[in-house]
Amino acid sequence: MFIQEEIKQRILAVSEGKLVEVISDFTNIHKSGASFVCECPVCKSDRTLTITPGKSIFKCFRCNNLSGKKPVDYLMKGQGKSFTEALEYLAHKFNILIEEPAPPVKPKTKSKSGKNSYCFRMLAESGLTPEDVTAHIYKSDDRKSIFQTRTFHSGTIDQYGNLVAGDDVVIEYYDLDGFPVRYEQKDSKGKLTGNQKEYFRVRWQFPDEHLDKEGRPYKYRSPSGSTPFIYIPQRIRAAYKAKEKISRLYIQEGEKKAEKASKHGLPSVGISGIQNLGYGGRLPEELIQIIQTCEVKEVVFLLDSDWDDLASSLRVTDQAEKRPRNFFYAVRNYKDYMRTLKNRGLYIEIYFGYVLHNEHNDKGIDDLLAGTLAGKEDALQKDIEYLINEKNLKGQYIQLHKITSWTDHKLEEVWALNNHKAFAERHKNVLKDMPEFVIGRHKWRINEAGVLESAQPIESDEQFWEEIEKYDKYGNPIQRYEFKYVRSRRFLQNRGFGRFRRMDGTFQFIHLTPPTVRTVEHWEIRDFIFEFTEANCKEEVNEMISRGGTQYFGPDKLSLLQFIKPNYQLSQRDRQLFYFADKCWEISANKIIELDYASITHHIWVEQQKKLPAKLTKPLIVVSKNESGFSYQITDTGKKCHFLQFLINTSNFTWRKEEMKKTQPALIIPEDELHENIEHLTAKLCAIGYMLMNNKDRSNSKAVIAMDGRQSEVGASNGRSGKSILGELLKNIMATVYINGKKSDLSTDNFLWDELTEKTKAVFIDDVRPGFDFESLFANITGDWSVNYKGGRRCTFPFATSPKIYITTNHALNGDGSSFKDRQWLIAFSDYYNDQRKPINDFGIMFFDEWDFDQWNLTWNLMAQCVQLYLKYGVVQSPGGRLEQRHQRQFMGEEFISWAEEYFSSEEHNNIPIIRKEMFDNFLTYAPDQRKWCKPTLFKKRILKYCEWKGYKFNPHKYDPVTGLPMFYDKDGKPDIDDKSGGKEYFTIGNNKKQESLSSAELLNFLEKNPENKEQKELPF
Repeated sequence: MFIQEEIKQRILAVSEGKLVEVISDFTNIHKSGASFVCECPVCKSDRTLTITPGKSIFKCFRCNNLSGKKPVDYLMKGQGKSFTEALEYLAHKFNILIEEPAPPVKPKTKSKSGKNSYCFRMLAESGLTPEDVTAHIYKSDDRKSIFQTRTFHSGTIDQYGNLVAGDDVVIEYYDLDGFPVRYEQKDSKGKLTGNQKEYFRVRWQFPDEHLDKEGRPYKYRSPSGSTPFIYIPQRIRAAYKAKEKISRLYIQEGEKKAEKASKHGLPSVGISGIQNLGYGGRLPEELIQIIQTCEVKEVVFLLDSDWDDLASSLRVTDQAEKRPRNFFYAVRNYKDYMRTLKNRGLYIEIYFGYVLHNEHNDKGIDDLLAGTLAGKEDALQKDIEYLINEKNLKGQYIQLHKITSWTDHKLEEVWALNNHKAFAERHKNVLKDMPEFVIGRHKWRINEAGVLESAQPIESDEQFWEEIEKYDKYGNPIQRYEFKYVRSRRFLQNRGFGRFRRMDGTFQFIHLTPPTVRTVEHWEIRDFIFEFTEANCKEEVNEMISRGGTQYFGPDKLSLLQFIKPNYQLSQRDRQLFYFADKCWEISANKIIELDYASITHHIWVEQQKKLPAKLTKPLIVVSKNESGFSYQITDTGKKCHFLQFLINTSNFTWRKEEMKKTQPALIIPEDELHENIEHLTAKLCAIGYMLMNNKDRSNSKAVIAMDGRQSEVGASNGRSGKSILGELLKNIMATVYINGKKSDLSTDNFLWDELTEKTKAVFIDDVRPGFDFESLFANITGDWSVNYKGGRRCTFPFATSPKIYITTNHALNGDGSSFKDRQWLIAFSDYYNDQRKPINDFGIMFFDEWDFDQWNLTWNLMAQCVQLYLKYGVVQSPGGRLEQRHQRQFMGEEFISWAEEYFSSEEHNNIPIIRKEMFDNFLTYAPDQRKWCKPTLFKKRILKYCEWKGYKFNPHKYDPVTGLPMFYDKDGKPDIDDKSGGKEYFTIGNNKKQESLSSAELLNFLEKNPENKEQKELPF
């Protein structure tokens, strides 16, 4: 919101002297003599923030990180508000009306044409007509038929990135020859697919409705997975084809600027953003062709008039120079790109420039030509021709800088980025209103006298140098400077630097700026000191630090810094916190609460705080449970969430039947299959919630295992079903270590967990091979986690703080019995996504990298609901039928299945006793290579597993025909269904199920738990 200067001064005047009234809105204050005391919102210490109304000051005497004189200072430093937000708060509190600019009137219909369309109005505002943006193009490779088309026209894109009718602006791109610009699509992992599509950009009519990843409005949208291209106006294309000379070529940010400038004698190409001139470290080939063919001698990168402005909503914790530095990076890259033309024998002069501020507030070249210079557009070209011969290259409307031979350091001077004092003076009008601001690594403020000073000035007991007066041999006094180690440590410790003791007993340096903790290297601490002395100390002190800095602040000396034990929050069984840019979410089973950081009393790693300014939405999905199982309903909000729809699709095992039903209406999809889809989705949602919970429970600790639900032969890898995309989500939202599951030495790699740290919350083992040793993870899942680090370090992470495990596999994991099952949370993925259909085909953008604010915000709301579902329903396994069949099939192996199908297809092998050895020998004759691997005990287990898989009875005559229960039990009371006679064992396979009996699965479980029983009954052959 823009607040007029008059209103701003009125707000500041009314709130003057109202420290107690404002601070009491956020905490309880107590009288203490002539002052008041309360909790400090920075260090969370009780009664350490002292408010002295008589002097109109406040300060925390414990952390020294919070002090000021005005209510706006407290709101910005203590509550993390921007200057504008602080003014809004005070205006509301003291009943001062802020007049907001009227919002743009939105059209009643989104689709218009002709002069009523947004496209026509936008062009007209810049003095452009449809004819001005008409390109002469080819539509086929024969180059015979030339068509005319408007590169700007009405339209928009849907949520999947498809062009549809609408009242936004679609901008089409054509190359130098007049053919549509094409790009190669990428898949969900960023790999090129070979599929070519035409490139375009969309200019939104209402940017406020379209927010980027950090919640800021953006005006333009390019196709998913595309690379940046240059926009070539028809006038430039015609000049290139005619090989006309262009002595000076301009590069503009935006297609409309390029068209407008070219129309009025400033030959220009457009780029989609200041950072998008080059790609992959090189200039676009078409730009080089223009320079070469048209014999360009000078290239000018022309910026808007806001090239040097600070961020519009600057907070005390933000880098004040961040936005100007981004412009510096853009111009530096442009300079470096242009210099590479020498390798092609092209020597050009390189300029960059910008529109000067004027009374009409014209921002870009198109605004200047359509505003101040409307009707006299040729004045701009004359102004440039005049200034190009001036020493300072400054004209009436444009300022240029010739940077052909400039160093990066000299280029920084244009923005005053290499001098904090000059930078602060340059932006004094903005920075003077802030209680403090950050430039580089230090906090500064502009005092009442208008002078720049440190926001945390050095105290006498922190001064890490001492001036000593000595005398030379002639008795003349000379000054010497001596470094003070103890004071230097005190200086650093008072500014949040210290050591963090790791689990293995070693330490790392950290910087604590509540509520975040950041790991730093020793050189970062040294640079912090260098910058401070350069800005605040005499040259002699700077000389001393520069000369001995590596000694004074080397790793050995810094190892004397005190240990800091951050107040990390203990995990809670019934709730979980998410941390965002300016808010936290506290999630419990029944509600989600937004919290200010002022209410957070614990510390977090800086990586835990996401930059997204997340906002709570209405629920995306409503899940309920009754006697018949789960059901759900997707809300209108949920229908917009790509990741929720992705999870629904990957849980859809009836999609083929649904496709068939479109052409065969009479086809009925069984209700139990539809209900299984619901169970699969619920299992995924709860499993995600489990992974996001910091809390761990030994009685309910599992590895989440994502498998393909589609049946296939053992060894056949379906893949591409979306399992890894869920793992990629975990990598984007929490500290996750990635392990390539295809590594052949997973079980023997002593340093497999080398990347695990105290920050790690999840381990993603991707695409494990058949035969993966899941048992090797038992201790990690339900116990403490031991790690061998390279270099000899060892560490054991306690169970409560060790990471959780997510595994993807195209195969069933080997292992039977309760020990395996109790440690697995199985979720199944359908083959809805496969080699032919990928998520980008459905959603039009690549997940994560190309998500805008809305998609990230919806996904975080979905994650919060996943936590709620887990807290409400606990472990929800996927329906076991499909996954159990995969497990059975993999345990038996394809050769055994092929043999069994052929062997038991014969009537003479069914329902009659067969000597075990004869059956075993028949199998080995069929599959001789199995002799090395399949022993008699394993063969028997496979027979039992085959009976379970096919629904056959093993030794049916051992069961009571009436009750269906085993007729015999051993001395331990366990069922004895073995058939032995005359020193031989017999197998009878009953393939007609007539009675209920102990299942083969139960028998397998019994044998697994009683190995001594199977050894006793194993007969020698």
